[in-house]
Amino acid sequence: MALYGQMVITDLGRRLYAKAQTGSPLVFTKMGIGSGSYSGDPRSLTELVRPIGYFEINSITATGDTAHVKGVFSNMEITQTTYSCELGLYANDPDYGEILYAYANAGSNGDYIPAIAAGPFSREFQINVVVGSATEVTATIPSTAFVAVSDFDEHVNNKDIHITRGEFETAISSLRNEVQLIKSTFPDSFTHNLFSKVFTTLDGVVLTRGYFNEAQARLEV
Repeated sequence: MALYGQMVITDLGRRLYAKAQTGSPLVFTKMGIGSGSYSGDPRSLTELVRPIGYFEINSITATGDTAHVKGVFSNMEITQTTYSCELGLYANDPDYGEILYAYANAGSNGDYIPAIAAGPFSREFQINVVVGSATEVTATIPSTAFVAVSDFDEHVNNKDIHITRGEFETAISSLRNEVQLIKSTFPDSFTHNLFSKVFTTLDGVVLTRGYFNEAQARLEV
């Protein structure tokens, strides 16, 4: 597995970071990997040196002033074994459009990605990036994005948004009992209209409850 050096926020990323501290939304759009090397200051980069491919973000969470952005790269479009050592995170800037927000390079500690002919291959990346006191930090997550098994399990086992099957069955059983109790308090269980008198008009009748259904010529409560 690749050992990336410290991820740095690019110069354009720093400008967007500053805007985010004053209320501008910080929207991460995608991730990318590459095979290039760079001897200068990586903060000046506006793109990967030698891009291999880009992939969608599939989840974003936050801890304090740090966003944890995840994405899964697949070798579906890799036709030959490729060395990968660059990792980039992109975001949308209200003034410049999509920018390279953060960048890291593993140098000689990168990874080899097999060609699709050798079989399906995927790798999950998590980028932890400081977002400061930004009040609106989101990501563009398409409905077709990959979901990591760990994220799926965490979602399924989240008791704040899900209940267990046993809890669900207990709730349904309780609801059935309550409906049955309500039905039992009414004669004939609602199956027939118990009124034997059909009202064609309200002449001589004082209505104190309900209303007169003129179309059906009947009183309804």
